[in-house]
Amino acid sequence: MFRPTSLASILTVAGILALLQLASAQSSRPGMGSTPYADGLGTGVTFRVWAPGASSLAVPGSFNVWNTAANFLVKEGSSGLWSADVPAARPNNEYKYFINGSIWKMDPRSRKVANSTGNCIVYDPNPFNWAGDTRLAVNPSSLVIYEMHVGAFYDPAPGFGGPGKFTDAITKLDYLASLGINAVELLPIAEFPGDFSWGYNLSDPYAVENTGYGGPDGLKNFVKAAHQRGIRVIMDVVHNHYGPSELDMWGFDVGTTPGIYFYSASGISMTPWGPRPNYFSEGVRSYIIDNFRMWMDECHVDGFRWDAVGAMRHYDPGYVSIPEADSLIQYINSIIIHSDHPGAISIAEDDSGGMDFDSQWGVSVGDEIINEMIQPLDSSRDMNALKSAMDGNGFSRVLYSETHDLVGALNGSGAQRLPVRIQPANPTSYFARKRSMLAAAIVMSSPGIPMLFMGQEMVTTNQFSDSVPLDWSRVNTYSNVVNFYRDMIHLRRNLDGVSWGLTGPNVSWHTNDNSAKLLAFHRWGAGPNDQVMVVINCSNTQINNYQINGFPVNGTWYVNLNSDWKKYGADFGDVGSPLVQVSGNSGNITIAPYSVLVLSMNALPSLYPTVKFTNIQTANGNVNLTWQGGQVAQQVLEQAGDLSGPWTPVFTNQPPTPVTNSISIPSPGATAAYFRIRVGP
Repeated sequence: MFRPTSLASILTVAGILALLQLASAQSSRPGMGSTPYADGLGTGVTFRVWAPGASSLAVPGSFNVWNTAANFLVKEGSSGLWSADVPAARPNNEYKYFINGSIWKMDPRSRKVANSTGNCIVYDPNPFNWAGDTRLAVNPSSLVIYEMHVGAFYDPAPGFGGPGKFTDAITKLDYLASLGINAVELLPIAEFPGDFSWGYNLSDPYAVENTGYGGPDGLKNFVKAAHQRGIRVIMDVVHNHYGPSELDMWGFDVGTTPGIYFYSASGISMTPWGPRPNYFSEGVRSYIIDNFRMWMDECHVDGFRWDAVGAMRHYDPGYVSIPEADSLIQYINSIIIHSDHPGAISIAEDDSGGMDFDSQWGVSVGDEIINEMIQPLDSSRDMNALKSAMDGNGFSRVLYSETHDLVGALNGSGAQRLPVRIQPANPTSYFARKRSMLAAAIVMSSPGIPMLFMGQEMVTTNQFSDSVPLDWSRVNTYSNVVNFYRDMIHLRRNLDGVSWGLTGPNVSWHTNDNSAKLLAFHRWGAGPNDQVMVVINCSNTQINNYQINGFPVNGTWYVNLNSDWKKYGADFGDVGSPLVQVSGNSGNITIAPYSVLVLSMNALPSLYPTVKFTNIQTANGNVNLTWQGGQVAQQVLEQAGDLSGPWTPVFTNQPPTPVTNSISIPSPGATAAYFRIRVGP
């Protein structure tokens, strides 16, 4: 009688796989991807993956010496999911999926990978110490965003190895906080090919760029450090396409294109940048929904900027609608972001109508601001077009004069920093600084959410590149311009209590003079007594004693920022008075070339300190008075016989140097018994 020498000798390969699968069981534990567990039944890792087209699925890894037949996953009914608990697996073990006995694939839900072509790494999100941290609520009315590329933001050793990492960026958060920045918008940080990239060619949507930036714990440390400084973290996310290169999701579970994650029909299947996810598929919808949940729940991010929403909602030729994309976007915004995570913000790059976004990039506004600033001739500047672009209500627009798209080297030679566009031969000149600062002031004072691109506040002139970090020495070289941005941001956020109107949703226009290239408007709507007046001169001509009508309140209006102050540029002129006296709702202003004035009924204490006489003596028929002079505004010593006046000037102290003033004048009689210091002309 014939006796087989082994069971394998009488079974087909398929039969062996079937027996091995029978020896396993699907997992009763929750979680997609690789989820470490430790409970009363043991320790290990649960693996679960969506692969409806697979006939067999194993998980080889470092825990089983990469044995393709050691740990098989079991199909969970008709759901398309496969799962199993692997007691031998542990966090930090590497693994991949082995499908149908021949196909190696990375886990699409892996939270950590060695690199975009390497192995997946079992990652446990629970041990990270979030003590004391929580997401920060976002209030659009006081939000100022700083768009940042992690790798190029700060590299302490440029040219030596990889890009800057999260740990490096953390060291500059105090600088951002001192500027008044309260939100950073990170260019995409999901795993991408290589170590240098803008991030829009993501390979693994769930994994944080590991070797380049520092992986998921690096991101979490950054978020926690930002929150400690009152800075929110907004993530730029890409779900209009994935890839196109080093994309293991392509052909997933069947080994042929396009696989279960992407559309297959012509037209809809591709975007200009890579394959479009199949928003009609429940498996893909869950994949994208859970991705947003992961960033918010596990990484504590405070909101999102969605890249190219229009490429999710439509496809060419013909700009055909994709209704399943609309329903997916609406669900994520209304339920995942706003209902489940109140206080979070969702911003669209474009095409946001009806999708429950909080705001959208104001592309046309930015283009118009730039267009007016780069005109070589004042006569070519169109105040009507600029006013139309600035006009609006609320915070449905993110406003800017520089972004990664506008200044990035990947977009060709036309993408340049604004000072370079203004004066290519000398981008740090008087005119380049003046007009680029004027553009920033327009962004900060118009209704909307203002955003800076990293480095613009230090007059960075090189194109943005993922491999060229910011030159931080420019913070010192152009400290006066940095101070301008700081002061303008503080006014925009009303951090000093004098500019509440800039946080309101409304704007009223009072001057649109296309001949003088002058605009004047007031901002309001945050609360009572909140009016702020803004005057903008877009010409190279000093405008003297110009009457502005429509001031909402009569009385003394204080200039809390004048972009022509020498504190913002040694070659600036300090033109303009520090006060405007308004009567009959009209007041006269003087404004320097290419400058902005920001006025309110409240004075910045640092500019208009309360003046006290430090010494008053009467001797030899004279009165001797001593007090400190002002740094910005002139001070006028006045006499009167009664507190109600009239007051007569007797001495004027000119800025800018603060000095101790002493004066001896004849002892006053009954008609001049009182003294006061008046700030102003």
